[in-house]
Amino acid sequence: MGRSRAFFAIICSVNRHAPQLLGYALAAYEKHSALVVGDRGISSQCGVQQGDPLGPLLFSLVMHDVVVPPNPGEQPPVPAAPASSQAPVESAPASLGQPEPLDAAGGRPTPPEPAQAPGSGDPAVPPPPPVGSPAAPRATDGALSQAGLDLLTFFLDDGAAGGELDTLGHWLQGFEDRAAAVGLSLNRGKCRLSVAPGATIPEALQGIETFPLDDIQHLGVPCGSPETMRAFVEEAAKSAERKMRMIASLPDAHVALTLLKFCAGFVSVVHLMRAVGAVFDFACIDQATQSCLATITGIETDASAWALASLPVRLGGLGLHSCADTAAIAHIAATFDGEACLPSLVTPYVLPHAMLLDEDDTFLASLEDPRLAPFESVLEKIQNVLQARDNYGGRGQKVWSATVHDERRKALLISMTEELGRSGRLQGSALALKQVQVRARIQSCSAQHASAWLYGNAEADPRLWLSPAELAVAIRLRLGLPIAPMPSICRLCGTGSADVDGVHARSCFSGGRRTRMHNALRDVIADFARRGLLAPAVERPVFSNTERKRPDISYVRDGTTVVLDVAVTFPLQPSNPQYAKRAAEKPGGAATAYATAVKEGKYRGIIDNEPNPREWLAVPLVVDTFGAWCPGALTELRQIARKSALREDRTASAACQDFFHQLSFQVAQGVARIVIASGGARPDEAVHPVAGG
Repeated sequence: MGRSRAFFAIICSVNRHAPQLLGYALAAYEKHSALVVGDRGISSQCGVQQGDPLGPLLFSLVMHDVVVPPNPGEQPPVPAAPASSQAPVESAPASLGQPEPLDAAGGRPTPPEPAQAPGSGDPAVPPPPPVGSPAAPRATDGALSQAGLDLLTFFLDDGAAGGELDTLGHWLQGFEDRAAAVGLSLNRGKCRLSVAPGATIPEALQGIETFPLDDIQHLGVPCGSPETMRAFVEEAAKSAERKMRMIASLPDAHVALTLLKFCAGFVSVVHLMRAVGAVFDFACIDQATQSCLATITGIETDASAWALASLPVRLGGLGLHSCADTAAIAHIAATFDGEACLPSLVTPYVLPHAMLLDEDDTFLASLEDPRLAPFESVLEKIQNVLQARDNYGGRGQKVWSATVHDERRKALLISMTEELGRSGRLQGSALALKQVQVRARIQSCSAQHASAWLYGNAEADPRLWLSPAELAVAIRLRLGLPIAPMPSICRLCGTGSADVDGVHARSCFSGGRRTRMHNALRDVIADFARRGLLAPAVERPVFSNTERKRPDISYVRDGTTVVLDVAVTFPLQPSNPQYAKRAAEKPGGAATAYATAVKEGKYRGIIDNEPNPREWLAVPLVVDTFGAWCPGALTELRQIARKSALREDRTASAACQDFFHQLSFQVAQGVARIVIASGGARPDEAVHPVAGG
């Protein structure tokens, strides 16, 4: 888009459709912006600017006037530029292109005046209708009837038009003329024309590659027959598998795991699942994801462990969602979401045929997918939507997926506890305790902020990423997998047995590594309190009646002296099964039990003997080895994060995210290093030794 035409096109389109943004558009595009590369400067003079948060909207406003043919007597979409700026513009590329032409005096053209109120002056530019009023057209309102098309839809510069070939050719000619008026050009080499066999292609559509009518594609998804859908998705699945193999080859295991979660697997094909549903078996993507996880961590997951890994992080899993289990739900939800848009996209003649869901083979295949059969509550909700045509305000996929995940977690807990009984390795009270411990582990991993370490933080210190060995141990402990092939003597205490589940290692107090983890947590909390100007004192005597008790951290907040005592507890310790029971009941149960039984009584008597006990507050900051905090700790830690946010000019949510990520990382790394040091997990070809320790 040439600078002169681009500027006038943007200003005019904003003036017509979103006049409240006119001042912003003038300020942003009336003058050139400078791009600096090293010691060189580049003047940015073309179209909407990269990085402009309203850039896509401004481009869409211009495209609206290009896509929608003008009504008879309606003014052109772009007002005539001043005579001094009528310089020829070369053919522009598909999006942005030529620099600004200068006028005779060497200056930039003068921008047009904003449209005036009716009857107040210049009739060249009609006044803009109120935004949201019936007179303010949507993307394609009126375009279908004016152009004689059956389908017309655009997303930014990617569009689709459908109808009789002659009508389609006539519309395309007008579209290219209107595009040229604002400095845009159509790249026919990137266009596809789907036609019936034996159709005669009119001259206006010559030069566009043709495809069979059942091989329609739009916005990167297939929209044709089930056969062409399968062929398309097979190629996309192969591409997704290649991407995962490349990710698995990265040397940094923790970074690779994060990329697997956010850039590959489920997220890379979710748009295809919404398009084709159960027509294609997406189990191959799940298998590739499982294989990628094994390569990254050196962990071969069994059926139960993989079922847990595919659950959301909030339910104790790894968030590597199953494509096969989600495809049908995604397509059903997308079908309902798209129903509301159909009247704006197709003609009244086509509309009744487009809304016949009982004749849509793809929709029926998803509705009858056997993977949905076990989830009766989800099927009931889908039937309710079919009758009421109300898809939870467009949140159907999220609502149904959450229900499926919750029910799968319940079924998984039952199957895991039953499998322990069928194995015959445990009997009586030992079996009952182990079943409670399984529930306690998953509940603790589900606690708020317990999993903040799992996928890192791109803005955090580079040191807050686990080494390959630490990551492998942390993932094994989270999924309940053995950390070693056989027991060995604990290298920390020299007497205990380092069992394959890491129970002894996490209960052993020898070697000083638990103290290091405690001190690391204390220092992170003190640092954030210092950044919040709370002036924390670390392990100093603060009580007037004794110097023997030195809290980990103390500070004065709003006239109250707050003393913090940091502690880490292991919820599965055999010596105190009550903690496992409490942890199995609710997330953070073990940390709450330890805080109540041990820490609260530690300072109660001392504070009661102070001259003004009401001016003191003792807060136990107890976290279990899976990362679950007691409720009182969460409240106080959020207070500290908010204080730091006020002083650092960032949001409280950003400060909390950063704070709990650092705390969660210290717990995960500390526990992993304890297990490795105890000899429970021995480095081999899959688990590399920890650098420096």
